[in-house]
Amino acid sequence: MVNAKFEEKGLTCRIDHRSYERQGLDLLPTVHEGVAVRQMEARGITTNKGDLNRWIRKANNILRDIRKKIAGLTDWIKAIKEELSQPQAPDLAALLTDYYEGRNAGAWSRNAKIGNLKDFAEAVNFLTERGIATLEDLEAHIAVQGERAEAINTSMKAKHDRLNELKELLRLVDLYRDTKPIYDEWKGIKWKGKREDFERAHEGELRTFHMTRRKLDKHRSSAGKIPAHAWEQEQARLHQEYTAEYEQYKPIQDDLRRLQQVKRNADVAIRQQEQTRQKRRKAER
Repeated sequence: MVNAKFEEKGLTCRIDHRSYERQGLDLLPTVHEGVAVRQMEARGITTNKGDLNRWIRKANNILRDIRKKIAGLTDWIKAIKEELSQPQAPDLAALLTDYYEGRNAGAWSRNAKIGNLKDFAEAVNFLTERGIATLEDLEAHIAVQGERAEAINTSMKAKHDRLNELKELLRLVDLYRDTKPIYDEWKGIKWKGKREDFERAHEGELRTFHMTRRKLDKHRSSAGKIPAHAWEQEQARLHQEYTAEYEQYKPIQDDLRRLQQVKRNADVAIRQQEQTRQKRRKAER
């Protein structure tokens, strides 16, 4: 009835007639004080039973706090064990250390060992600056930089191809302009014999003119004009854009080259580690 009233009032406290042992609680039970002891304690008179019960309550509070901390530590240890049970990405610094130690072992000169040490320091600094600590990080960076390089390279290739087209078109324009006066002169000759003589004398120039005119006619505007000026403007713009993209592409490509070199070195170290493990397993058999 008391617990029902507690619930009705929205209170979380409950009473239980069972002992702590029967409830499965690892707590110290208080002693029965009785009416006389309660009255003395209410008047401020301390009693042995009152002191004992106060000590027991304090001890139970301490036990509860200790159990809570132990439970927290247990959960933390469990989480750590689960994390450690997962496959860990190889540490790049350790792999590079193994790689360059292997190179030093085969080095014949002091300069070679110094060079290996310098290469190792530069590689570690390079990776640290980019926040790359594991092989997984390295592969992710290679993928990102590879995509960036590919996108810029594709754009540069399209511009390069178009620049070659424009270069050829403008070359044809120059040839057309150079040979058109000869064509006009030939066309203006009325006498057949003189015209034939002129044609023989300028056969190459006239053939070039007809070839360039045939190719350029495909690009004439609706007004019949050759868009040479527009081509020159487009060529200048594409040159500028290509140069700007190359300035972006070069450091990305350099970065990608260094990342790939680190990856190759790490792969060598992993193969060496695997070979060592295989030899150890054979020796243990």
